[in-house]
Amino acid sequence: MPHRLTRSPLFLLLLLLPLATGCVKRSTYRNAIADAQAVELGLRTDLDAGWQREEGLQADIADLESQVARMEGEIEALQQQRSQLQSRLGLAAEEVHNLEVLLSDQGTEYDQLQARLESLRAVEAEVRERNAIYEDVLRRFRSLIDGGQLGVSIARGRMVIQLPQDVLFASGSATLGAEGRRTLAQVGTVLAELNDRSFQVEGHTDNVPIANAPFASNWELSSARALSVVRVLIDAGVAPTNLSGAGYGEFQPVAPNDDRESRRLNRRIEIVMLPNLDVIAGTEAL
Repeated sequence: MPHRLTRSPLFLLLLLLPLATGCVKRSTYRNAIADAQAVELGLRTDLDAGWQREEGLQADIADLESQVARMEGEIEALQQQRSQLQSRLGLAAEEVHNLEVLLSDQGTEYDQLQARLESLRAVEAEVRERNAIYEDVLRRFRSLIDGGQLGVSIARGRMVIQLPQDVLFASGSATLGAEGRRTLAQVGTVLAELNDRSFQVEGHTDNVPIANAPFASNWELSSARALSVVRVLIDAGVAPTNLSGAGYGEFQPVAPNDDRESRRLNRRIEIVMLPNLDVIAGTEAL
C-alpha cells in the first residue's frame, strides 16, 4: 500500500511542481513536501482505517454466514422434529379414536349386562314369588289334598292344580256335580286373592273315543269341561281377565292309557298358574 501511494499522481505532481514553475525558495519547496507528506499520511491513515473496516466487515460477514448456516441447521432439525411430532400426533389421534370406540363398546356392553342383570333379578323375584305362592297354596289346600280331591305340583316351571274327573264330572258329561262345585268354589276363593296372576283351565281326556251328543270328539268334551270350570271360578271371585280355558283332548296324557287306572289319571282338569309374561319377554329380548 505505501508503495502504491509513492507512485500516485498527486505525489508525482508535487515532485514535479518545482521543476515546472522554475526556481522557488527552498522553504517553499520544503513546505510543499511537508504538505504532501501530511496528505499522504492522512491518506495512509484513511486507507488503513478502510482496510480495518473491511476486515471487520469480512469478519462480521463470516460470523453472520456461520450464524445463518447454524440457524439453517436448526431449522432443518426443527422441521424434522415437526414431521415426527405430526406423525406421532396422527398415531395418537388414531389411538384416541380406537380407545373411544372401545369405551363406547364397553359402555354398550355394560348397559346390556346391566339390563340382563336386571332381567335376571326380575326372573329370580318371579321364581321366589311363585315358590311362595306354591307353598301358600299347598298349605291352604292341605285338607283337599289329603282328601284326594285335588293335587298341587310344579310342572315345567308352572304351578299346576290337578282335579280328577271323578271329583268333577260324570263319564261323558261336561256338567259339574255338587261335590265338584264345592271343591272348585274353595279353589276359586284362594285364586281370587292372587289378582296379579293369570290362570288357564285345561281339560284332558283319555284316548277312548266319545260317542255322546253333543260332543263330536274328546276335543269338544275337554273344552266344554274347561269352560264349565272357568264359570265356577268366576262365580267364586276370580277375575275373568285372569282366566282362560283350553281343551287338549287325549293328546297330553300323564299315563300310557293301557289300563283302567291309567285312563282314569288322564281324565282330569288342570288349573295352571301362568308365568309372568312381562318378565319372560324381558329375558328373551336380551
